[in-house]
Amino acid sequence: MKIHKLSHVIAVPFALLLFYILYETFLNDNSTLLLYGVFPAMVIILIYLFQPQINYWWLSKHPIEIDEKVIKMLDNTNPFYRSLSQDDRKLFRNKLSLYVEGNAFMSKGMEQDFDVPYDVKMMTGQIPISMMWNKKDQFLKAFERIVIYKHAFPSPKHKFLHTAESDIEDGVIIYSLQHAEAAILHPDQFFNVAWYAYAEALVKAYPNLDYPDLDTSTWGIIEKASGISQDKIMKTLGYEYVDILPILITIYFLNGHSLREIDSDIYNQVEKALN
Repeated sequence: MKIHKLSHVIAVPFALLLFYILYETFLNDNSTLLLYGVFPAMVIILIYLFQPQINYWWLSKHPIEIDEKVIKMLDNTNPFYRSLSQDDRKLFRNKLSLYVEGNAFMSKGMEQDFDVPYDVKMMTGQIPISMMWNKKDQFLKAFERIVIYKHAFPSPKHKFLHTAESDIEDGVIIYSLQHAEAAILHPDQFFNVAWYAYAEALVKAYPNLDYPDLDTSTWGIIEKASGISQDKIMKTLGYEYVDILPILITIYFLNGHSLREIDSDIYNQVEKALN
């Protein structure tokens, strides 16, 4: 049997010991026995506090092979993953499992929060693994919380409806699942807001990389490479103005072949910046 969460396995004997001490305490009406319960209780608390680190360490030594449907999703939607060798694809999937385990995923519904499905976590986690593949910070550690809305959303900093946001101070990435899924199903018709949110986070986390100098003419390159107009991209995002660089980075990863054919110079500049 494959152990997914080592912290749970470690906690079991201490939980049983604590239960036994409590049972003996009430059975014999001897409150002094409670002193013996302090040790297992403290251990359980420590395991709870450090369970992400414990589970991450375990999975880094014993990676979990992800589901076949996720592998098919990577093959179908991620050009970067398809470009890797078989050994690097396996490494990619191992990193993906670690990323999903090591970060907090939260979902927001219309009326109440809901659990983030496994495939949505994997769909999300593939993005930073791709973007940070050749960097020491392989998981964008400045952003450890991912909030996924079912739809466009307002936020404290942007009180209008929009579909993607990142905040380095809070370490959070937010995007609309409805719009991200539309882009996965119809990549030639819709701009992918999930990739954009991570590209924006990357630029915020690493503002001093050797990014290309861009101007409004870059929009023409983006439109040709993606097949999606500037107006549609902006309406999808929900902003009146955005930094064009995260949009270009998104196109680099999802429409790289077309981008290189249209403007190899700007393609190479992005590639150099991202190593």
